[in-house]
Amino acid sequence: MKSSQYDTAFVKENMMGPNSMKIIEEVAESLTLEKEMRVLDLGCGKGLTSIFLAKEYDATVFATDLWISATENYERIKSMGIEDKIIPIHAEAHDLLFAEEFFDVTISIDAYHYFGVEEDYLTKHLAPLVKRGRKIAVAVPGLKKEFENGVPEEL
Repeated sequence: MKSSQYDTAFVKENMMGPNSMKIIEEVAESLTLEKEMRVLDLGCGKGLTSIFLAKEYDATVFATDLWISATENYERIKSMGIEDKIIPIHAEAHDLLFAEEFFDVTISIDAYHYFGVEEDYLTKHLAPLVKRGRKIAVAVPGLKKEFENGVPEEL
């Protein structure tokens, strides 16, 4: 797996939630990602998914997050030597100032459930930014079955 080739300490230090590197690797397999495509990584956190997309697919990634500053992410991106492939952006998901049909692909790993809860979020805010006929990929944490006797100790 491509994601297992990344420095474990770096990944653990920058992980926010489930293992986003493994998740983006699985999601990316279902997408047609090509060199220099413009990808919106919405809710990128500390940029692990953006780093993966830039390094593995040579995509131009717009690493967008509300909670992590663009400057903090830029420092991390520079440390990986890929500052020419990732544009860090600090923005709220309802206030994305991109042109319509600007992106080839939009992804959101472990973040969509924070901002996409409104019934019209997808059609009003996100879909217009993606070129017609292209994909929006979303992965959020989930359970295989409901908890029946409280939350398991390991969680």
